[in-house]
Amino acid sequence: MIDITSFKKDTLASVIVFLVAMPLAIGISIACGLPIYCGIISGIIGGIVVGSLSGNSLQVSGPAAGLILIVVDIIGTLGIEKLFLIVFLVGLIQILFGFLSLGKWFRAISPAIIQGMLAGIGISIFLSQFHIMLDSKPQNTFVENILDLGRVIYDSVLPLNGSVHHLASMVGILTIAIVVLWNALPYKRLKVIPSALVAVIAASLFANLMHFDISYISVGENFWQEVTFLKPSLFAHIFDLKVIISALVITFIASAETLLTSTAIDKMSDKSKTDYNKEIIAQGVGNSLSGLVGGLPITGVIVRSAANINADAQTRMSAIMHGVWILLFVSFFPAVLNYIPISSLAAILVYTGYKLVDVNAAKHILKLSKGEFAIYVITLIAILFTNLFEGILVGFFCALIKSAYKVLKVDIDTEYTEETNTVTAKIHGNITFIQLPTLIEALESLPKDKNITLCAERLHYIDHACIDFIKEWEKERQAEIEKNQTGYDVHVSWEQMKETYPSFRWGHFHKHAEEDKGDSLH
Repeated sequence: MIDITSFKKDTLASVIVFLVAMPLAIGISIACGLPIYCGIISGIIGGIVVGSLSGNSLQVSGPAAGLILIVVDIIGTLGIEKLFLIVFLVGLIQILFGFLSLGKWFRAISPAIIQGMLAGIGISIFLSQFHIMLDSKPQNTFVENILDLGRVIYDSVLPLNGSVHHLASMVGILTIAIVVLWNALPYKRLKVIPSALVAVIAASLFANLMHFDISYISVGENFWQEVTFLKPSLFAHIFDLKVIISALVITFIASAETLLTSTAIDKMSDKSKTDYNKEIIAQGVGNSLSGLVGGLPITGVIVRSAANINADAQTRMSAIMHGVWILLFVSFFPAVLNYIPISSLAAILVYTGYKLVDVNAAKHILKLSKGEFAIYVITLIAILFTNLFEGILVGFFCALIKSAYKVLKVDIDTEYTEETNTVTAKIHGNITFIQLPTLIEALESLPKDKNITLCAERLHYIDHACIDFIKEWEKERQAEIEKNQTGYDVHVSWEQMKETYPSFRWGHFHKHAEEDKGDSLH
């Protein structure tokens, strides 16, 4: 039996999400250099198909701004048709990963890499869409876009000469201004209406009433005539190395974004509890279908999902119905889209790019760890100066180096007690033969004119090679003390090490240790 109250709330929430999703889907398509059909069809599939199968009932899926860079790169190197093959392959990989219960592993990513990736994507989207917002063509690289920025601003904003660039900039700036002002309104009831929708409608009315001769969306009377099915002949390329690598890159990024969004939703609403493997399978089914019918890659999207929760959605019906509304709108009212200026949609993405650079998150990472902040900065810069895939690899490599350094570093803290003239050396962490040179240096640097106590209460693990060295070091120190008759003492807390490494043959070890000690007395 249908719960009428839940159904009403889900219906209202679905309309809100639909109004958020439409301009984003169109804008992302244009930013990728593709027909708006590609973004809209993936939005429909993300709503109806993924929403029905999702492991998170409140998550809303569709095309994501975070994948624009990689999609543009694939189109430039492999072509549009192979992009759809790659999206199809992404879906198959995600389904496989879901059935292998690998969903949770996509969450095992350093927050510094994720935030660095988002910031890099945000800056790149901001610069490229800033050019489009001013009716100019973006350059190919980050550096070229930066160098070209002054010229674009001067040509489009400063000379009020009524040129195409000037008119497009007016519409774009108006769009961003409305978004900012709408978000700043103190009236919560008004905020139920998405700021992006208000801005696009207002900018479209302004541009059309003023008869601005700028670029607008172009859609025929039959939206579905743009359907592009994946050609069977393309399946011959499914094992091409570049196709597989591109599919793995999108799989990694899309899956990580989806599951991190799911985690955020679980924290935002007590009605949400994600089944991560089920969610990955749902995303895989959606991406497979999207690739077959010429759509963009699908992910769980935080903007739409947050709008869904804020609109008090109760069940997965809100996500499903938002896909139905998109389907009905483009089927019966496609001509309405022709009145939307492209500069207005680009402005929405400029603002989206700006929001992706989360300064507060960067400050939090810096506060927690300078090492993690370094990884954040390196990932960001690498993405800007190379590409998304290589930038993420650089970030992972730096994270691995940092982890290896932490693992290989031997920490020995010393405390001096003046009353007993004793230095207590506390070993902690994990010590293996790889760190033996560092351990040797640390122990041999301990003073010889004081009593030494080697403490292992904070030691998590020690291996045979290091135990042997400590035994030899203790033996040599005791022999030196007896030879020089200094009266100092060396004590090693073998009992604590025994607790750390219980599988070691301590009985055999102590037997030989006693023999060595006896020999040294003769």
